[in-house]
Amino acid sequence: MDRGVDDDAGSAQATIDLARARHATPLVVVPQLGPEDELERSLRRRVLDEAHVPYVLVETDATWRLPGDLHPNARAARMMAEAIAARLRGQ
Repeated sequence: MDRGVDDDAGSAQATIDLARARHATPLVVVPQLGPEDELERSLRRRVLDEAHVPYVLVETDATWRLPGDLHPNARAARMMAEAIAARLRGQ
């Protein structure tokens, strides 16, 4: 588990570095479709918070998914877009 967390944090940092090298603002979007359980919260903190990865957590209703699919529907996608825009405007 620790190695996986380290690998994910390292990949996130490499992506951030690449974005910055191209004069882009790095931002990871973390969609949370339904309540976040303790394991998810712990992993998010270890991978993103402890590695100082810039991210926006977007909490949506668990039912805001495409029918027969785990991906977010248009309503959830709009919430994510609004959260991204708000975060970027704040920088």
